Amino acid sequence: MYKFEVDDKEKVLRITAEGFFKNKESTAFMETLYETFGSIQATEYDLIVDLIHLNVIKQDLVYLIADALKLYDELQFRNTVIVNPISILAKIQLFNIARSVHFSGTFVDSLEEWQAR
Repeated sequence: MYKFEVDDKEKVLRITAEGFFKNKESTAFMETLYETFGSIQATEYDLIVDLIHLNVIKQDLVYLIADALKLYDELQFRNTVIVNPISILAKIQLFNIARSVHFSGTFVDSLEEWQAR
């Protein structure tokens, strides 16, 4: 399951993803992602991707996560923050994917950790 929230006042786009992603969901997620990105000026917004409740990523969907991370970088948000999954396996998967695409965003264990900076 996933959710997109745009806060125009605070200039924040928050994406929350949790549970296991399925192939059908991944297509809908990418469509919503492109639609949402088309409605804002990314360089004026912070992107917060909350994955705290994301479970292990199925191997056949790793490419989706890689594509999303590359897109986050390409759009050049003011800040791109990923809230790490609680699941150690999901966290390791995410770090490996991020490293493979040279993702430049910030990883934190909680949103409060980033806000305290």
